[in-house]
Amino acid sequence: QRRHRRQALTPAPSLAGRVTGRVQHGDSMGPMGPEAQVPGAGGVVFDDSDRVLVLTLAGGERVFPKGHVEAGETALETAIREVEEETGVKAWRDDPTPYTTTYVNPSGVPRRVTWFAMRSSGQAPVVRESGIRAAEFLPVHEVLEVLTHETDKELLRQVLAGRQRS
Repeated sequence: QRRHRRQALTPAPSLAGRVTGRVQHGDSMGPMGPEAQVPGAGGVVFDDSDRVLVLTLAGGERVFPKGHVEAGETALETAIREVEEETGVKAWRDDPTPYTTTYVNPSGVPRRVTWFAMRSSGQAPVVRESGIRAAEFLPVHEVLEVLTHETDKELLRQVLAGRQRS
């Protein structure tokens, strides 16, 4: 099950232009350091029509494809693998800029996810995992309306801003 609750982001001044932040995990624990966070990676995938790949999870959440980093794998390798495992879409990195989000999942595990702007061509997504109800490419304006988590919406805004700069 991929349900989780996300916290608001507090941008770090030294990483301006990237979605990044600190999540409070209980009043007495203070900010979570990267060493306490379980790493993951995912993709914000655009198709030839500049639509964005969105998953609908079994619980109804609308999110981007992502997953855990496996031993010996880079974040980019994880993002590419997870997009294909979850949707059958073969994607590649469109922009070298990594983006980062953090959250605490329902089991109380802090996560740190590295995201990449990705591209695919001529492929229709197919649901390939039981925890996913649907996978589809949607227009950007619709994605900004349907994403469940505000941090995912902010991530998409940051990726779009980065694409406009390049």
